[in-house]
Amino acid sequence: MARTQRIDAIVVGGGPAGSAMGWSLAKRGINVAIVERAVFPREKVCGDFVEPAGLRIIETMGCTQALDLGKRLPITRNRVYYEARLPYHGEIPYYDGAHGMPPHGYIIPRDQLDTVLLQNAEDAGATVFRGTSAKALEREGGANILTAKQGKEELRIEAPVVVGADGVQSMVAKAKDLRRTDRRHIGASQRVYLDNLDIEEGEATIWFDEDQIPGYGWMFPMNGGRANMGIGLLTETCDRFDMSVQQCFRDAVERLRFRHPGCRNARVASKPLGGAVHMYGGVTRNHFAGGILVGDAGSFVDPMTGEGITQGMESSILGARSVAAALEAGQFGQDQFASFEHDFRAYFDPAMRYLVLLAQLLRNRHFHESVFTATRKGFEKAQVESSFGEISGTSFGGLNVQPLAMTGQLLWSLADHFLRGGAAALTDALRGRGFTANGAVEDLLAWQRGWRASTADDLPWHMSWLGDIAKAAGELGPSFLMDENPRLRGPFAFVEGTS
Repeated sequence: MARTQRIDAIVVGGGPAGSAMGWSLAKRGINVAIVERAVFPREKVCGDFVEPAGLRIIETMGCTQALDLGKRLPITRNRVYYEARLPYHGEIPYYDGAHGMPPHGYIIPRDQLDTVLLQNAEDAGATVFRGTSAKALEREGGANILTAKQGKEELRIEAPVVVGADGVQSMVAKAKDLRRTDRRHIGASQRVYLDNLDIEEGEATIWFDEDQIPGYGWMFPMNGGRANMGIGLLTETCDRFDMSVQQCFRDAVERLRFRHPGCRNARVASKPLGGAVHMYGGVTRNHFAGGILVGDAGSFVDPMTGEGITQGMESSILGARSVAAALEAGQFGQDQFASFEHDFRAYFDPAMRYLVLLAQLLRNRHFHESVFTATRKGFEKAQVESSFGEISGTSFGGLNVQPLAMTGQLLWSLADHFLRGGAAALTDALRGRGFTANGAVEDLLAWQRGWRASTADDLPWHMSWLGDIAKAAGELGPSFLMDENPRLRGPFAFVEGTS
């Protein structure tokens, strides 16, 4: 017979989101248990990159020393390839050290990061069940009853609150009929560790290849000539165009050796691992009677980059307030946890909704030629115009997303490009040279080719895509005028400011 434990809150999943939730609740004096399937340390498919906002949270939670952050390689520069071209090479323009964030990121392998964060939650007072698989979740008489297996022993844990922090295959989400399956918002990735590299210190590399749009590759360096290298693709595109993530990954390794001078002798030092992420564009209701979903289980992942470590921890810090309020009130119905929905929408939506719109625009693979050219020119502009990189560059990993300012920069750049191109074409015509296919005209022709190919290939999908763009644009609302992203000040400041 299973032994039963009765506590205040169960957190299913001990990754960054689950550990941050366990730490946040334990610090409030709440009797919380974290149920984690794996025995740490364990590998996790991830780029391992922790951006400045994530490092700020890690410092607040008191994990800086345990992670030896002072001995790690600060990431301050970026190298961007478009196939063999290098349109951007320099400082990451939006890492400015504002609001208590360091002006850099770190590469922290997940076997190290997750181990430290989970231990930190336990040190704060959370009970941690390692190597324990959650098998079933039921709700009876206002209590959540989790059945789990630890070795040969069956556990039964009862609590009025349950938090699903158990990733893309979330058992909690499935039990509450909230698991996300929309492949428009699911990314697939594969990564390895590379050794024998000769890379400039603190310089990350990302790349875009025309045959792998929408998607990108990354290489994030660590000390000792080692790096995390991988690719991410949209699963919808893989399905529609029969693209193999594994083959794209193999191609990426060989291309990296060819294009990056520091990677010519790169050696694959680990087994390739694959995984998936649920991005914010697919976010739906994340609360239910008796609890909430956080982290990847709740789709708290950047829709442009696929980053989710920081977003997962942020969602838990926001969600801990709703859990604590429910326990204090003794009310655990679905309406009670709607406060989490209000909080995360107020915190994430202002920037994420704009990034969702950009991601929707990039979804149509038939426009790969136009997308490839336009985004490359954006990086080229950022190389010579720092203000462009500081503002519009935030669409790919920056924190202070300002939709109005970004749109203004992009529209002005497009207008300038086409006005110059049109003037050049008119001048050539007046001089008797006839029609010339200059850059602006070529861009228009490329867009036309994409439109024709898309409508000819699958007109219903094309119309649905246009509808998705219109819907994403319509959901921007007042956030379009935002001049400071709430995420800039961080989740702790947000919770304190809205208490």
